[in-house]
Amino acid sequence: MTSLKINLDDITQALTTRFDVVEGGFFLDTETGDILLSTEGLDDGDLPEDLEDNPRYRLIDPLASHESFQIMEDFVDELGDTKEAGKLRDALNRRKPFRQFKDTLYDYTELSKAWFDFEQKELARLAEEWCEENGIKAEWV
Repeated sequence: MTSLKINLDDITQALTTRFDVVEGGFFLDTETGDILLSTEGLDDGDLPEDLEDNPRYRLIDPLASHESFQIMEDFVDELGDTKEAGKLRDALNRRKPFRQFKDTLYDYTELSKAWFDFEQKELARLAEEWCEENGIKAEWV
C-alpha cells in the first residue's frame, strides 16, 4: 500500500464536484499526492499530456447522488424523533430533495453547524475508503 500526503479538502472537493456542463474530472497523482483538475475548455498547459492514460494518475469519480442523499438521510436519522428531523425527512421526500433539504436546514440555523460537521466527517470517511480501495494509505494534510 502506497503512503501519500493528500490534502483532505482537495479530495473531498473532488468527491463532491460533478461536471455536468463540460467534460472534466479530478485526478490523484499517486507519486506526489496532488489533486489535479482537468476540464474541457480550461488551459491544461500545466497538466501532464498522459493524464488520462497513465496509471500514475487515478481518476476520482464523484459521489453518486444516492451516496450524497444517504449522507443526508443518516444525518436526519441521528436527530432521532424530533420536529426538525421530521421537517428534514419531509424535505427529502419532495421534488428536488437536495435543494429542499438545504432550504429546510436553514430554517433551523442551530442545525446548520451540526449538518456541516456531520457532512465533513462523512466525506472524510468516504475519502479514506476511496484511498483504501485504490491501495493508498492517506496522511491527511
